[in-house]
Amino acid sequence: MFQRLRDWLKVEDPPFSLLLLLYSALLAFLDLATKHVVYRSLPLHSPVEVLGNFLRITLVMNYNTAFGISLGENFPYAVVASVLAVFLLWLMLRERRRSYKFFYSTILGGAVGNIVDRMLRGAVVDFVDVGVGRFRWYTFNLADVWVSIGIAGLVLLMLFEGRKGGRV
Repeated sequence: MFQRLRDWLKVEDPPFSLLLLLYSALLAFLDLATKHVVYRSLPLHSPVEVLGNFLRITLVMNYNTAFGISLGENFPYAVVASVLAVFLLWLMLRERRRSYKFFYSTILGGAVGNIVDRMLRGAVVDFVDVGVGRFRWYTFNLADVWVSIGIAGLVLLMLFEGRKGGRV
């Protein structure tokens, strides 16, 4: 039984995995630090122009999931996100390919940032406000950027791998 558990927990490339865990922690820290500054500095829904009307900093509290999609008032967002983060950690630790490990850890850093924020405030602080005039994208934060980069990287790796017919 212990051998099976040890095999299940086996970490591929431990030094690189440890480096990537530190990288994930740094991404989560950067996300939480920027959220803290914005949360303490700005009133809700009061845009501050950075690059004219195109890029603004606007404090928004997101009580839902991604893009303001609600799964219900009592949906356990933090619990579900935590389970997914543990799964991502497991995938990252077990993955042999460094490129995949890197993108898993990038997603993990973003996920941890949003999970911690939701646990501290009961919502996620979003503040990056991009658009033109009345046509705005959903307000987001650095954790959302990290998750998006990680997912895009994994998709590109999988597409590239599929075209080559091998492993990246």
